[in-house]
Amino acid sequence: MRVHKRTEITIETNEVLVVRRTKVYRGWCPHCARKVDMVELPEARAMAGMSVESVDLAGSAKWHLFEEQEPALVCLESVLRAMAKK
Repeated sequence: MRVHKRTEITIETNEVLVVRRTKVYRGWCPHCARKVDMVELPEARAMAGMSVESVDLAGSAKWHLFEEQEPALVCLESVLRAMAKK
């Protein structure tokens, strides 16, 4: 009688995104109902891997975007949540 050995290897990975920019704003996000860090729209697109010139915001449909401000700001929490769901 032959005995077969089976070895199973499980690898877990985590990803950490560190944002070190001088232009991180702190403001109230009504969607999150708290104060959050906000970044400019081109910065958010760069973090998400979108081209800066991209007009298509389909990938950013769940971002909390504040265009009425100059510059347009995006809630960093919403960007990170959208990236985690990919």
